[in-house]
Amino acid sequence: MKNVKTLLIFITISTFVFASGTRTEALGGAGFWSDDYANIGAFPASVNNHNVAWTNGEDFTTIWKSDATTWGFAGGMGNDDVVNMMWGNGTYGVSFGLGMSPEDKTTDPITKSATTYGLGFGMPLAGMDFGFNYDDTGTIGLNLRRAQEIWEWDHILVGIGLVPEDFADGATQPANTTLNIDCYTNRSYDNGTSGLFALGFHYGDVGKPTSATDAVDPDATMNLVWNFAVESAMTDWGTLRVGYVKAHDFGGGANIGGTVTMGLGFNYGSFSLDMNIGDSYDNLLNDPVKWAAGRNTDALSSDWTISYNW
Repeated sequence: MKNVKTLLIFITISTFVFASGTRTEALGGAGFWSDDYANIGAFPASVNNHNVAWTNGEDFTTIWKSDATTWGFAGGMGNDDVVNMMWGNGTYGVSFGLGMSPEDKTTDPITKSATTYGLGFGMPLAGMDFGFNYDDTGTIGLNLRRAQEIWEWDHILVGIGLVPEDFADGATQPANTTLNIDCYTNRSYDNGTSGLFALGFHYGDVGKPTSATDAVDPDATMNLVWNFAVESAMTDWGTLRVGYVKAHDFGGGANIGGTVTMGLGFNYGSFSLDMNIGDSYDNLLNDPVKWAAGRNTDALSSDWTISYNW
C-alpha cells in the first residue's frame, strides 16, 4: 500500500464533489454503507432513496422528491462549474455535471477555453446495485454491489476504474487501471451500534508518468486489505465512529502499518452534524476533559458536513 488513499473501495468519476463522505470516511468508505447518501457518486440510482440537503461549508447540495421523480442540484466545487444535477424515477438514477472555462490570453502560451463534463448512470441489475460513470477525459468507473454469502461475509463490492493515457498538448495523465473486490458484512447490535468487517483485494497499475521511452513504469500494486469499523451511539444525540484499515502489497511495494480514523456524529433532530477527528484523536483520548471543557488550543476537526433530512 503506497498510499492510504489508494484504498478507495469504489470509483467515483464526475464533476460533482459529494461532501457526504465525512461520515463514511471514518467507516471504511461509502460502498460499505448502502443507506448513506454518500453512495450517490458511485451508485447514481441511490438518489431515489433520499430527501436531503447538505453542505461542508464550501458547497451545497439538495435532493428532493416531486411526485414519482427525484431531483438533485449541487453548487459545484469548481469556479467554472455550469450545472451539477441529478435525476431519478424510482428505478434509474442519472447524474450530470458540466464545466466551461474561458480562454485566458494573459498566459504564455494562451490557455485555451475548455469544456468538462461528467456523466453517471445507475440501476438495479440482476439482483445487484449497478453504477457507471464517464467523464470528458475518457475515464470510466464501474461499480457493482450485491448480497453474496462468502464464508463470514454476506455482501460483495466491486469497483473498476479505467483512466486512458493522455500526454497531448502538455497533459501529464498516465494510463491507470484499478480493480477492487471486497467481501463485507454490516451488523447491527443493541444500543445503536453497527459494525463492519471486510476483506478485499485491490489491484492498481499506473503507467509511465511521461511519454518518454526511458520513463519508468511503476510496479503494479496488489493489496490484501482488511477493514474494520464501529459506529456506536454514546448518547441519544452523539455517535462515535472508529475505523481501521490495514493492507499488504503483494506486488512488491512498501507496506505500511494500519491506519485508524475516527469521527463524531451529532443528532439535532432533522439536522445532523458529521465530523472527522483526523489526527486530533490522540489528544482527545489522552485528555478528554480539556476538550469537553473547551480548554483545547487545537481545532477538533477541519472536515465536517451538516445535513438536513425530511
